[in-house]
Amino acid sequence: MDQIGRDFRAHVLSQDIPGCEIKQIDDEHITLTTPESTGEVNFYAFDDAPEIVELRVTDANCTYEPSFFLHFELEDERRAEELFAEMAETLAQKDRFSTTRVLLCCTAGLTTSMFAGKLTEAAKTLGLDYTFDAIPLEQAKAEGGSWDAVLLAPQVGYQRKAVAGAFPNAVVVEIPAKLFATFDAAGVLRMVMHLLSDHTVFPETDGQNLKFMRELTNDKRVMCLTCIKRPRSAWMGWRIYDHGEVVGLGKSVKPTLNVHDIEDLIASLPAQGFSVEDLDAIAIAVPGVVQRGRVNHPPIGAKNYDLAHSISKRHHVKVFVENNARAAAIGCYLTQDDYDSVVLHTQQTGYPVGGQGIVVDGHVCKGRKNFSGEIGPLVSSQTGIERDVETCWTPEGMLDVVARSLVADISLIAPDAIYVAVDLVDDMDRLRKAILPYFDDLEEYVPELIRVTDYRERIALGMLGLSLRLLHDPRPHRKH
Repeated sequence: MDQIGRDFRAHVLSQDIPGCEIKQIDDEHITLTTPESTGEVNFYAFDDAPEIVELRVTDANCTYEPSFFLHFELEDERRAEELFAEMAETLAQKDRFSTTRVLLCCTAGLTTSMFAGKLTEAAKTLGLDYTFDAIPLEQAKAEGGSWDAVLLAPQVGYQRKAVAGAFPNAVVVEIPAKLFATFDAAGVLRMVMHLLSDHTVFPETDGQNLKFMRELTNDKRVMCLTCIKRPRSAWMGWRIYDHGEVVGLGKSVKPTLNVHDIEDLIASLPAQGFSVEDLDAIAIAVPGVVQRGRVNHPPIGAKNYDLAHSISKRHHVKVFVENNARAAAIGCYLTQDDYDSVVLHTQQTGYPVGGQGIVVDGHVCKGRKNFSGEIGPLVSSQTGIERDVETCWTPEGMLDVVARSLVADISLIAPDAIYVAVDLVDDMDRLRKAILPYFDDLEEYVPELIRVTDYRERIALGMLGLSLRLLHDPRPHRKH
């Protein structure tokens, strides 16, 4: 154990986290225990290399799925302390709010009180740790409080913006009139789960469900790393493919995502039993604009950051970096052979702007400075971002936003199929009906719409396919 290892252990043991007992089991294990959660700080030593630190937080009612989990190389004490602070914050929050708390509001509170009772029973039947309460809207705004979600009855939905200001840490949405009028507890519960869950469009997969349907020479050993930032958490998942077979996989889960988390994860591979030196390439899919390995996405601390060079220089391996929506589009193209031109549209709940990946006649469309698929200016020019912010918290509002985005794709690109990875838009027939009025008697030009429920897997296979092509044929391809 070197000095930085001793200092970091002392730092962890000196922390004062309310309601948390911190105990050193031995030199390699420290536990942090609260009534609702368990934290672990584990150390792994390797010859002639910095220690690897594992941070983990597990909820008492969900021991199979850590709410915080990552590995990093113990080289920079300040960086280590920052990561531990994130873990401690997660641990403290889990102790305070282990149950998902949802508030319903209407004018007087009577109707929503009855609805809250139905929702509580529905959640109990499904084994969900949710509680639903109801109070009048004005009382709620005056009292405030800590809630995961605030649901507004349709008659007070026009106050959504003001309520969101009163509850800055909660998801605030209007209950669709149809669900509210029929007391559809199952429908509202599904909506709440969509809003709060990070695992609807992005479920766990083992990489075995989809296969390449295009001709590729699949003879390399490639690590594919997918980074996804969700409203409530960040997820980094990795797989190692050897001749197309998954020989290793893992993930990290944090409240936030920083570009240096990616570097930490790769540096910690020895703790997972793998060596970077055995890889032919590392392929990384990230949010934001990516050009020649550089990432420009300030929300993850990347402003024209040369991620590919940073990792390649340190580990002496080829590194390919791509936008995650574009990687998913490549995955959609490679895993079928019916469509040569496809668009992948993805959009998170509550976000007025989505992202797109485009493949035209088998070639990835990147455009000038790799800006293709960044549709924010298109959306804002149509109705203004502010309007869409107010509407895209509901299925109806998101349906309208997505439909308008896809109309532009159909008119300009005329793809054979459009793949849709949007939590709140799960009915492709309804989406088609929302698109058709824009085309009058030109219905035949509206392509196949395909719901994507395995977005992570599409990204991973897209990055694998991209890597294989570049490893075998690194020459520039025809631009689109």
